[in-house]
Amino acid sequence: MNESEWAVGDRHRLTFDAFCDTHHRTWTGFAGARLGDPAVARGAVELAKSRVWREWPRILREQFPAFQAWTILKEEVGAALLQRMMDGAPPPPPEHVPLWVCAVRIAAERAQHLPETDGSHRELYAALRGLSERRHDVVLLRYLLGLTDRQIADCLATTEANVRSTAAQALARLAAALGARSGEPR
Repeated sequence: MNESEWAVGDRHRLTFDAFCDTHHRTWTGFAGARLGDPAVARGAVELAKSRVWREWPRILREQFPAFQAWTILKEEVGAALLQRMMDGAPPPPPEHVPLWVCAVRIAAERAQHLPETDGSHRELYAALRGLSERRHDVVLLRYLLGLTDRQIADCLATTEANVRSTAAQALARLAAALGARSGEPR
């Protein structure tokens, strides 16, 4: 390898490290929320980072590098979920309330999209699972991880206006699903 190849390689490494540092909180938060086990989540993030590094020159040529990395992360998280199921790992107990469900409930209650409830998270959890993948991602990134609309738009290769619209649609769908299930007109 000659001197200019080393310089390009070092520059790629520097931009890759900065990119990963910028997105670390988002990636670990998403993986942790989906997988529930911090060690498994860290492993999924590390696998995603190594895949992003292997594809880094191509990803840099893409219009939305963060979206390419997000897609890879979601694939690795999905693979980790599948592996846990295949290994026979037990699902969380029914009384366990995932942190992200609590965060979404609080945010939605504040936005006055959902009625306040005295506990059961199962209906909300079922309603969240019924959201489209994009709406689910926006809800998780916005209400659990507290990302700004600009950060979410960067991750999902969309506009800030689309993020706001998707969040509003998601909350409306959650409210409708919960209203229909509890027999309350909405």
